Amino acid sequence: MSTDKRTIDWYNDNAEGYTKHVQITTESIYHSYYEKPAMYSLLPDIKNKKVISLGCGSGEDSEYLRSLETSQSVGVDISEKLIDIAKSNHPKCDFRVMDMEKINFPDSSFDFAYSSLAIHYIENWTNTFKEVYRILKPNSYFLFSCGHPLRSSMTASQNETEKIRQLAIIKNKITEETTIVGNYLDRNKLDTKLGEKSFVTTYHKSIGEIVGEIKEAGFLIEDFVEPKPLPRMESISPNDFKRLNKIPEFMIFKLKKI
Repeated sequence: MSTDKRTIDWYNDNAEGYTKHVQITTESIYHSYYEKPAMYSLLPDIKNKKVISLGCGSGEDSEYLRSLETSQSVGVDISEKLIDIAKSNHPKCDFRVMDMEKINFPDSSFDFAYSSLAIHYIENWTNTFKEVYRILKPNSYFLFSCGHPLRSSMTASQNETEKIRQLAIIKNKITEETTIVGNYLDRNKLDTKLGEKSFVTTYHKSIGEIVGEIKEAGFLIEDFVEPKPLPRMESISPNDFKRLNKIPEFMIFKLKKI
């Protein structure tokens, strides 16, 4: 298991608060007006299909997939507390505590796999990709979103009036000395802030490294999306709307088992 214990503990300790947050659309604007609409627009036809959501959290996506007339909607997550909430809130779905790197289902069990903003908590994605490939039937899809490496490659700094995030090449015109700010190509373990003083662990990877892990597992990349926010976000949070129209926070892959 390569999910950091600190991350698991955070989601167990804050399960109720997290659930309330994602259920209030005007609070969870990155979910409601940015990532979810883009993910849902890429869904294949899953009517009468058996589907699984990996890193399902409190189960909202599993319930949405179920509402599309799936034959069975399964959700798995490493947080026991989130799974307890998911079972209580969405009793028509099947929820289980499970590690995405060791998916306890037989080969070719599912017609579709889905994962929303969960895989970046894992250090080695290859294991998860191979497990998802194994449990999917041929010609089935895996749709997942994760943090965009452009954002996580930036270096943060601040002064008395500004907070600054940069990925830059700065060359002194006199000495010709070059300074690099940020790091896109190297894998990095990140402290990602959730809440006022709490942190979880995520992993920065370049798109090239991710594509290599996808290919190693055997998947074909059918689509790749860097989403933009829905227009409604502008009235709720104009600064976020402005930034997300210029610099992506997340990215989405649609993979096919061939």
